[in-house]
Amino acid sequence: MINQKTRYFVITTLFIAIVFLQIFVPWLGLLPLGAFIVGASVTIIQFTVAIASIILGPKYGAIVGCWWGLLSFANAITHPGTIGSLMFQNPLTAIIPRVLVGLIIGYLFNKLLRNQSTAIRTVGLGVLGTTAALINTVGVVLLTTLGFTIMHTNFTGVPTHNILAWLISIVSFNALFEMIAGFILVSIIGSVLLPIAERANIIG
Repeated sequence: MINQKTRYFVITTLFIAIVFLQIFVPWLGLLPLGAFIVGASVTIIQFTVAIASIILGPKYGAIVGCWWGLLSFANAITHPGTIGSLMFQNPLTAIIPRVLVGLIIGYLFNKLLRNQSTAIRTVGLGVLGTTAALINTVGVVLLTTLGFTIMHTNFTGVPTHNILAWLISIVSFNALFEMIAGFILVSIIGSVLLPIAERANIIG
């Protein structure tokens, strides 16, 4: 039992380290193809959290997601001056959607895909990748709307009315490409890592 807990701890720490690098090392947390070709800055950190939750289960996935949120909050506090940093200076916006990615994706995989065939799991993993992008985007948009409205945020570029519609207009383009990227990345990476983890008796 102690050995198994140690395995989960080590793998969870590894995923947290990956998230740390993706946040603080340029381009590791973004998909360059989107930035260069279509002008979209596609965040891929949610897919690291999704894969962690698929492999380790919702509890450990939520821990990885929480660390992503805490690191996003710290990064926003220490690098102010943009609308993006302003959004994530609210700890609820920074943390809650990321925890939900870990919880929901891990739960859905265990409930719906854990015992399915390889073909079904591969497609299902892609759907979960898309879902992870959706959870993060919707959570951030809704909590940012709530935070900006309650705090009556006065910042250059932030409207005083119809904040929800404004946020949807600026994130919807990126969100589409993030959902596509999530389907591809999570299905491919998950299909490779899951059998390895299961052979090591890491079964969420």
